[in-house]
Amino acid sequence: MIKKIYSAVVLLALVAPGTVFAAEEAADVHGSIELGGRGVDNNTNSAKFEEFVDMSDGVFGQVQLDAFMGDYFLQFDTTNPGNDDQSYQLKGGDYGVFKYKFSYDEMPHNYTFDAITPATGIGTQHITFPDTTSPAIPPLSQWTSFDYKVNHKSYGGELEFSLNSPFYAKLGAEKREEDGLRPYSVKQPAEVPEPISSTTDNLFLKGGYLGESLSVSLTGLLSSYKNDHKYMLWDDPDDHTTDLVVFSPDNDFKKLAGDLSWRDLPLQSMLAIGGSYAHLTNSYNANDIGFDTTNSTIFQRLIEPYNRLTFDGDIDFTSASVALTSRPLDKLDTKLYYRYFERDNNSSIISYTSVPRSGSPEETSNNDELLSYQKDDAGIDLDYRLPGRTKLEGGYEYLNMDRSSPAGDAITTNKTVDNSVYIGIKNSTLDWVTAKLRYKYLNRDSADREAPTLFYYQNQSVDEWKMGLDFYPVDSLDLGISYTYKDIDYDYSVDSRQQDTRNNVYLDATWRASTIASFTGFVGFEQVETDANRVTDNQTSPVYAQTIDDDFWSYGLAAKVAATEKLTFNLSWQYQKSDGAVNFDNSLTNSNYQDIVESDDYTQHVLEAKATYAVDQKLGVTIGYIYKKLDYSDINYANYTNVLDTTYYYSGLYADPNYEANIGYLLVAYKF
Repeated sequence: MIKKIYSAVVLLALVAPGTVFAAEEAADVHGSIELGGRGVDNNTNSAKFEEFVDMSDGVFGQVQLDAFMGDYFLQFDTTNPGNDDQSYQLKGGDYGVFKYKFSYDEMPHNYTFDAITPATGIGTQHITFPDTTSPAIPPLSQWTSFDYKVNHKSYGGELEFSLNSPFYAKLGAEKREEDGLRPYSVKQPAEVPEPISSTTDNLFLKGGYLGESLSVSLTGLLSSYKNDHKYMLWDDPDDHTTDLVVFSPDNDFKKLAGDLSWRDLPLQSMLAIGGSYAHLTNSYNANDIGFDTTNSTIFQRLIEPYNRLTFDGDIDFTSASVALTSRPLDKLDTKLYYRYFERDNNSSIISYTSVPRSGSPEETSNNDELLSYQKDDAGIDLDYRLPGRTKLEGGYEYLNMDRSSPAGDAITTNKTVDNSVYIGIKNSTLDWVTAKLRYKYLNRDSADREAPTLFYYQNQSVDEWKMGLDFYPVDSLDLGISYTYKDIDYDYSVDSRQQDTRNNVYLDATWRASTIASFTGFVGFEQVETDANRVTDNQTSPVYAQTIDDDFWSYGLAAKVAATEKLTFNLSWQYQKSDGAVNFDNSLTNSNYQDIVESDDYTQHVLEAKATYAVDQKLGVTIGYIYKKLDYSDINYANYTNVLDTTYYYSGLYADPNYEANIGYLLVAYKF
């Protein structure tokens, strides 16, 4: 049913423009066409260089079209047609009567090019590694080559009707497709790709009323996800037995939402009310995913009997919100709000008896994985206008998170309560300077929970300062500086994160030197320091302390010079540098952990220069050059090799993200 309605929506969106155009005699049409060619020299063929874009040699460009005929309008946009990152959008309608839109987009996600593996069956649901008992593993030249790459496509259409009335109705449909190979390490000694082939069909219907003081809407959404690869079998390189990996199941999602906005109330108030209900379902059958309860490799411990061999996912989502904004005094603005959200997980509980290889049986189930929670969020925001073009703001927020599962706690702490306050001031007494200062404090209470609770759920206090200055000393010069400090103290943490401190400084400037030249620049610095205690198995106190430091620099410069009335030069340069390190304090137990100096270190350069010549008011030609370079260094990839020993096989995933690329292009633009 969703696919049939989707097709009808797209067809109507394509047919409607022609009908209206035929009825009109003349139209105001304008737009632009840009067509160019580029040559790319990427010396390492790095996937990081083209992670989400297509930067191959060839033709690129874009088209923009706007047409107006009376009350009717038509807009068409396309970017990089024919490339792997192409997009198209067509929209139009009759003002106040109806509107339509159709879009199509493609986007690649490139993880790693030219990965290799000794395994066979890549892209299928059964991957086989060579038998490690053979005299020798195959040489690298005989390994299979493939790309970790997933292609994303989405296309859909919308129709909206109002017929010159305050009532409206909107119908839309969208289809999303994913296809390719995504990284999935089945086990530490081996890297293999997960086969990706899935589709998502979305259908939504919205109707409402737009009045001068009252607005009401009701929205319905249906979404269906289909996965062609629900599982994968693989032969363990350790002992060549078959194991099982389970992926995302097919699922269906339904949502109904409504909102109401009522304006022109007493005290210049506006009331906004909203609510929604959603339901997510899926189903797994052991027989459908190659689940073999007799396979001792899958079950390294004796696990039997199961109470069921099917799993039915069943999750309800309920939300509600109300907000009241008012101006009770001439200089005072207020906002009161409350938000409610509940996630109720009623999925199947699968229970079994677990017998460790050495030990007594214990009853267990998947119960702790079925997380349900309720969130209550309420607060007040105040803005007061003081003399001297000064505004004072402040507020308070209360957030209660109650987590549980059908038969017990899903995590060690089942409740956290946040209380946060903030106060800020903004002053623009002087025409050439604006100053801002803001402080926020948050306290999280988790009933003094300690190990093994995750640090995020433990007691913590957060202090955050933000300040900013904007200067306009002369009409041609703009200067800005901002600084943020944030400190998180995990008050009762013993075996995990202790403290997290962050500093962020950013400066920017714009100088319009003359009518023919302008310059911009920025400098940014971010510093993060995280302190943590670490424990190992069978330890009740920290074995060592760890400090993670990460410094990040970025700066950039840009210049634009109009050499003549027709010739313009643009030059820009951006630089980024990340310097990370992990330092150990071994004094707690006289351990001997070595400091790590290469932790997510990288430098990136981007230089672009272009010259644009305006042949006339309609025709322009641009010739340009782009230089990009990335140097990445991390201990995880130091001395990388595909074969560590006879049972460790690595495919090259993320092994060499470095690249140095030179891009030259010529672009012709025509406006009409």
